[in-house]
Amino acid sequence: MQLIVGLGNPGQEYFLSRHNVGFEIVDSIYSYFKFPEFKLKFSGLISIKQIFNNNVILFKPYRFMNLSGEPTRKVRNYYKIKKNDQVFVFHDDLDMDFSKIRIKVNGGHGGHNGIRDIIKFLGPNFIRLKFGIKNSEYENKNIPANKFVLDKFNEEEISRLNQIKNEVNKNLNILIQKNHSLFLNSIRRN
Repeated sequence: MQLIVGLGNPGQEYFLSRHNVGFEIVDSIYSYFKFPEFKLKFSGLISIKQIFNNNVILFKPYRFMNLSGEPTRKVRNYYKIKKNDQVFVFHDDLDMDFSKIRIKVNGGHGGHNGIRDIIKFLGPNFIRLKFGIKNSEYENKNIPANKFVLDKFNEEEISRLNQIKNEVNKNLNILIQKNHSLFLNSIRRN
């Protein structure tokens, strides 16, 4: 059993905002692998399907970014997911340049409130897939962080994000097998 969590904020006004990149990636996995319809459960949207000889749970907490921890813990506990390397969390990272991706297996929250809340409920040892959202507009225009993360991606960024989502889907089996370096290299090639 593998749990893939995408962080974001519920509501149409947040669609395609930088802070919702975790939702975007989970939605892409959902469509690509034709998961069954999302159901509202555990204060979030959940769908389960067997792919790559694994039961994979897709989950989007729907209690807003800063309250992602308790819903994620409920899913983990209900499905008796014991190992921390079975929990993957996709989220935005304002300290990284746009479209850069890093995998972090444990540690602190790095100032991300969604990750901070998950650590509060799960502890620090889970797999984070950090997606960089910083761009020159943010660096040059002195935009407050809380405003920038809720702004929409521009057209060029959406195009690149779609390429990355496609690569995540094509290489998801590598991620689930815990071959993090190969997964990152496969995405960075394109």
